[in-house]
Amino acid sequence: MAVGSQPAIVVPALLLVPAAWFGLVAMGLQGPPGRMVALLALPPVSTYFDSLNAVALLGFPAGLWAAVPMVLARALVLALLTGLTVESLEAGRVGLAGLRRGLRAWPTVALAGLLGLGLMVLGSAILPFLGPGFGFLGSILTLVAAVFLFGYAPAAAVRGGRGIREDLRLGMRAAMMPGSRHFLFSMLYVFVSLPLMVALAPEGSTITVNPAFGTWVYALAAAVVHLGFLGAFAFRWMAAEPLLPEPAARAPRGRARGAGR
Repeated sequence: MAVGSQPAIVVPALLLVPAAWFGLVAMGLQGPPGRMVALLALPPVSTYFDSLNAVALLGFPAGLWAAVPMVLARALVLALLTGLTVESLEAGRVGLAGLRRGLRAWPTVALAGLLGLGLMVLGSAILPFLGPGFGFLGSILTLVAAVFLFGYAPAAAVRGGRGIREDLRLGMRAAMMPGSRHFLFSMLYVFVSLPLMVALAPEGSTITVNPAFGTWVYALAAAVVHLGFLGAFAFRWMAAEPLLPEPAARAPRGRARGAGR
């Protein structure tokens, strides 16, 4: 409700879907259009599809390097959307203040995206040795682990502004709180955004640059689902944040040495 009731969030987000698709087509991508279901996905699900698109455009391994600027650009979009979402949850409205808070959170969101990409690359190098069955299961669990560890990072950075390291640390600490069921929620998001959405996506294996009308409708509906999960992660972080201890203030180095003497 906090996201879907705000046209200032939904309309620009939905416009990003065709803009991103036309941009990929302009760079030479020829499909499949079913991948549009992940154009507004949260990392690392979006990172997975960004890597697929980059490899399709540039080949391997150049595509993996090209995924890095894609992750940084996506982190900026995610940070701005999170800033607006948090403002909607706090005040019931959105404005320039939410965009400014999101922009300040971009470095933290970018680092979380790069860490998720690194976790995926590490998994792709190790998991094939486990065989096709365990390797596939491991790849899914790798995505779940990245959502679990870094899913709170955007909202933590928007709300806290404590610094990149501290925001990431508190986000992971909140994820590990007993009774939060954050792992199950992370698994739910990965299941909805990958097996469910992708399996049902029209033209999921068709090579074309002209998606059908049904594909556009499905892609925009999927974008709304991703926005809903973004709002859910922000809401869950705001519920967990008061339960976390504030970081202890560090004494100046000179004073600390004097105390030791």
